[in-house]
Amino acid sequence: MGQSRATFDQSKITALRENLPPFSAETALVDPADTALGQYLDFYQLPIPRGDLHLRAGVINLHQAEQHQAIVSLCWMPKNPLGSVIVVHGYMDHMGLFNHLIEHLLERRLNVICFDLPGHGLSTGQPGFILDYADYVRALTGVIDISQTMFDLPLQAIGQSMGGAILLKHLINFGRKENYPFVRLNLLAPLLRPRGWGVNRLLFRLVRLFSGSSKRVFRPSSFDVEFLDFVKNRDPFQPRRVPMAWVAALDQWIKEFCRFRADDQFTDTQINLIQGSGDKTLAWQDNLTQFKHQLPGLQVQIIAEANHHLVNEIEPLRREIFAALKL
Repeated sequence: MGQSRATFDQSKITALRENLPPFSAETALVDPADTALGQYLDFYQLPIPRGDLHLRAGVINLHQAEQHQAIVSLCWMPKNPLGSVIVVHGYMDHMGLFNHLIEHLLERRLNVICFDLPGHGLSTGQPGFILDYADYVRALTGVIDISQTMFDLPLQAIGQSMGGAILLKHLINFGRKENYPFVRLNLLAPLLRPRGWGVNRLLFRLVRLFSGSSKRVFRPSSFDVEFLDFVKNRDPFQPRRVPMAWVAALDQWIKEFCRFRADDQFTDTQINLIQGSGDKTLAWQDNLTQFKHQLPGLQVQIIAEANHHLVNEIEPLRREIFAALKL
């Protein structure tokens, strides 16, 4: 994140959440003078709507059993778009951190649809908490459904870290259906086994006997020290604890993917996996072996020295990463 004099605190977050309309094709375009949303865009240095760039912002209300979730979504629309792309962020991330990627996709004349997963960013839910990745897929499906009513253009998706895992779980669930929505997936350092998972999994089993959460450790996921400082010290959406329920959901996801077997019905889906060789978050070499085994036809591109948070790497590496996207 570059330097910004803007501020964004809990009162502004609340004001923004309470004033957003339902997200749909009929949602009015954002007025750049909108104070609460304008402050949010300014703080996270997200694209400001202008003459040749429109923006819709709203809430998707999901109901599962007796639970209600409000999923906040933003959609940037350039002039004469060539396609549309849904961006899925990673764990403890939110769409506000994806300014570099959003700008790149708009330069490619793509509609860019972003949303905050349950328990992340502007969306509702206990911070970082989930019982099953199926809840994340449910939110993604809600965004897909509305996106398809907005645009009659080829739809693709990009997922960073856990966002990549969510796209893969969605593929496992829906990839055999004729109306599978995505023509292409770009997976950026997709989440499977974290680094040191064998030991950490045993520690997790011990910790959850005594506590529902553990203290979060802010690891160096990028070589951009300014970004790391922003996330740790200035971003109001960053939780300080990791719920043990999320770790259990991760364990369940790893087992599910390792049981999965693709077949010929998945061959029409183009999957491009981009991985940094300097990733300090994932056991990426082992994960890559697993991904290649489970996903025939997978395209893999290794970015030398790049760390885990690929959309927020230092600018020279970020140029390589964005050039590796299949759009």
